Amino acid sequence: MKKILFLTIVVVLLLQSCTVMKDVITTTRQAIYSVSLDKVELPSNSKDRFSETILKDSSDEGVTKYVFEDENIKIFWLVLDNQYSFTIYNKTSHALKIIWDDVVYVNTDKSISKMIHSGIKYIKMNEGQVPTTLPRGAKLEDILVPVDNIHFISNKWITNSLFPNGFSSDDAMEKAKTLEGERVSILLPIKIEDVQNDYTFIFKINSVEVSSKTEAYQVHDYEEENARITGAAALGVLGGTALIVLIAIGLSQH
Repeated sequence: MKKILFLTIVVVLLLQSCTVMKDVITTTRQAIYSVSLDKVELPSNSKDRFSETILKDSSDEGVTKYVFEDENIKIFWLVLDNQYSFTIYNKTSHALKIIWDDVVYVNTDKSISKMIHSGIKYIKMNEGQVPTTLPRGAKLEDILVPVDNIHFISNKWITNSLFPNGFSSDDAMEKAKTLEGERVSILLPIKIEDVQNDYTFIFKINSVEVSSKTEAYQVHDYEEENARITGAAALGVLGGTALIVLIAIGLSQH
């Protein structure tokens, strides 16, 4: 019985030691985009169709915002990884309305996308959005996200970066570099005294920097693990058979 107990312990230990891990090293290439507000296409009732009166504002430490101003509005833009943040001031003596359902995003490939602002649940992103009324002298802080960048994956909502990012190959990274000099735009419709004023804000990708991140982690090597388990099981069967033979011989001698 002691021999059987001993063999059982050996087999259990062998099976417990069969967990096999292997080292995996991955390198991810990240693209860092430098984007600025390039110019503004003004409403059709303006004297000039385009304005390049755009200023940089670095009042927030380490953050660069771009400022546009005319007789109707003053707006600050901040381009983030996956959204456009802005603060708009109503300079008129009337209330103005932002018509969210008419906001259009034009990507680098000239494809268009609807945009949603803060407060809209992703599950309702394809439904209508109520216009926002901004009284005279008031301001609004908000964001805009392209609907085409929002996806429901593995039971959670994912918002992609505004521009391609997170590559595993040098070739894909080189494609990101080709976006330097490309432009995207946001058509922002603003209604003043029942007249819709379409402002188009055009952003330019000035440069694309590349950074690499290498990570090492361990994963199960199931093939090797199964091989060890099979070997341990076979050893246990052989050992058990040997013990049975020994026990039978011992009994025959008494």
